[in-house]
Amino acid sequence: MPRSRHLRLLLPAALTCAGTLGAQTPEPTPTPHPLWSGKGELSYVATSGNTDTQTLGAGVEVEYRPSPWAIQFKAAFVRSEADEVENARALTASLRGSRTLSPRLEVFARGDYLKNRFAGIEDRFSGEGGMAYAIFPNPPNKLKVEAGLGYTRELRTAGEDLAFPTARAGFLYEWQISRTATYSEEFSFLANLEEGSDWRIVNTGALTAEIVRAIALKLSFAILYANEPVPGFRKRDTLTSAAIVVKF
Repeated sequence: MPRSRHLRLLLPAALTCAGTLGAQTPEPTPTPHPLWSGKGELSYVATSGNTDTQTLGAGVEVEYRPSPWAIQFKAAFVRSEADEVENARALTASLRGSRTLSPRLEVFARGDYLKNRFAGIEDRFSGEGGMAYAIFPNPPNKLKVEAGLGYTRELRTAGEDLAFPTARAGFLYEWQISRTATYSEEFSFLANLEEGSDWRIVNTGALTAEIVRAIALKLSFAILYANEPVPGFRKRDTLTSAAIVVKF
């Protein structure tokens, strides 16, 4: 049989086999989110000698995702003292519920609580509803923007208490540096709709590196800025910490 005829017979057979193999090897589907997930973290720093200081930090995060819904609870506590005199104590908590409308779009509602007497805040309660949109929904670089309207009630240790409607805009960014390392950052700008000069900024970032399965080291920072702080207090607070994180 001529060689050209061999080729004409083998080529269709090869294409048929390739098509069959391709049909038998579907593209991998993304791993679904677990129904329950969470993590806890703990940090502690102590010095002694000329100055005795102690700083304790703790946090917890729990998420429940019965698709297309997601419910997330966060809480954090930090306390510091120097020479047996307490100079910082803050407690924060938040509860957020969201519903996915499309792979990129979701609606959400959230409530937040803050107690930080060393910043002049006896208690702050706030609620908000809004929308979030994932500009880049997939790793290694994920970026989500969100905006919402809400209401804040702020009880202060000095001056008058406040209650006002709010508007907020912000973003959440996550960079999957490697299989075991991640950098994340969150930024939000909140405006008092009754007093234009009373605006606040919160910017947090964290670098997390896995040590062993389910245990990681976390280095983080937080910047909190209030353009009109409680009378007698500074506009800006910063926090840096190193913590051990346990995932569950």
